[in-house]
Amino acid sequence: MDIILWICGIISIPLVFLYYMYITFISLLPRYHFEDTESPIETELPYFIFCIPCLNEEKVIRKTVESILQLNYDRLFIVVIDDASDDNTVHVVRQINDSRIRIHQRKFPQARLGKGEALNDVYQKICKVVKRLSIDPHQVILTIVDGDGRPSSNLLQEAQRAFADPAVGAAQTTIRMTNRENWLSLMQDVEFYSNVATIQNSREYLQSVGLGGNGQFSRLSAMQELGTHPWSSCLLEDFDFGLSLLIRGWKIRHLSHSAMYQQGVTSILRYIRQRSRWAQGNMQCLSRVKEVLQAKLPTLAKLDILYFLLQPWTSLIGSFVTMLSWILIGIFLYSYDFQFFTTSTQWIWNVISLLLWMLLVFGPGLFWGIRHYQFTNKESSQSCSFWQCVLAGLSMPFYNLLVIPSVWTACWRQLTRNKTWLKTERVEENR
Repeated sequence: MDIILWICGIISIPLVFLYYMYITFISLLPRYHFEDTESPIETELPYFIFCIPCLNEEKVIRKTVESILQLNYDRLFIVVIDDASDDNTVHVVRQINDSRIRIHQRKFPQARLGKGEALNDVYQKICKVVKRLSIDPHQVILTIVDGDGRPSSNLLQEAQRAFADPAVGAAQTTIRMTNRENWLSLMQDVEFYSNVATIQNSREYLQSVGLGGNGQFSRLSAMQELGTHPWSSCLLEDFDFGLSLLIRGWKIRHLSHSAMYQQGVTSILRYIRQRSRWAQGNMQCLSRVKEVLQAKLPTLAKLDILYFLLQPWTSLIGSFVTMLSWILIGIFLYSYDFQFFTTSTQWIWNVISLLLWMLLVFGPGLFWGIRHYQFTNKESSQSCSFWQCVLAGLSMPFYNLLVIPSVWTACWRQLTRNKTWLKTERVEENR
C-alpha cells in the first residue's frame, strides 16, 4: 500500500504543480484590450440581429425579449426562432408589442433537428433579406441568445468596439448565472465568470478564443464564407462554428467587460445531462484535428485548441485516476493507526503531509472562489459574499467529480452513435 501511495504521489504532485503554475500564469495576465489594434477602425454602426432559438421556452422568453429591447441601440432587431414548441412560447412573444420583433416558426419534419439546424434556417432567410435591402453583410452582426438569456446593459457597446476591427469575425461575452442562491448554480457562476473567463482572456493572447452558445456574436460576411450551413450538426455547434472561423483566418474576441446572464442548472441529473452533451460534442469535434494543424494559426493557438479537443478523453482517463485515488485514500484512512499519528516522533511529518494533501485538493478551488469574489465585488448589484465564494471554492473538488458521470455518459452515447439533442430545461421565474 505504501509503495502504491508513493507512486501516486510521484505522478500526481508534478502534475498538480504544473496546474498551479498554469493558473498562476493565466491569472497574472492583464485583461486584453482589443482596441489596441493596427487594423483600420470602422465607424458605421452595425446592425445587431438577436436570434433566440426556442423550444418550449414559455417560462423565460418574455424576460429575455424585454431585456434585449431595453438595450440602448438603434439598429437592433430580434428574431425568435420557434422550433415547433408544444407550449405557449409563440403566444407569449406575440403579446410583446414591438415592431423590432419577428417570429420564425419551424414545422415538422424540419423542426427539432438541433439548435444548429434552427440557426441555419433563419440565417439563410436573413441573408436573403440583407441582399434584398442592399445592406452590407459586413455590417450585420448575428447575436445568439438562449431562451433564458439576459444581456448586461453595456453588452452592445463592447461588441460594437470589438467589431470596429474589420478582421473580427466573431465575439463571445462572459456568462453569469441568475439563480446563484442555489449551490449548483453558484458553482457554475464561479466556473464561467472566473475560471472560463480567465482562460478566455489568455486565449486572446494566443488568438484562440472559443465561442459558446449564449452571448455569441458573428459577422454575417464571415458566416457567408462557411456556406449555407455555417452551424454543423455537432452537439457542440457553437465551438465548432468558431473553430471554422479561426481556421479561415478570422479573429474572435472575448468581451470581458459585459455579460450574458442565464439560469444555472439546479438539478445534478440535469447538469450531468447537459455536460454529457457538451462532452460528446467535443468528442465529435476531434475529427477536425487535421484542419487545425494545417490552418495558418500560431503554434500556441493550435496547441490550445488541440488541448481543448482532447479534454473529454483526458477527463475519461482522469476519472480512473480520481476513483483510484479516492479508493486508496479510503483504504489508507481505514487502516491508518491514528495513535501512531500522535505518539510517533515523526508526527510533524504526518501533519505536513496532511496539510499538503489538503492544499493539493482544496487549493485550486479556493483560489477560484476568492478570485470570483474579487471579480464580482466590482459589481455591487451582482456581487457574491466573501464567505459564499470561500464555501464555493472549498466545495469545488466535489463539483469537479460531476465530470466523471458526464464524460462516461458522453462516451457511451458516442459509442452507441446516439446524437439526439439533450435540451436544458428551464424553471419558472418570478415576474
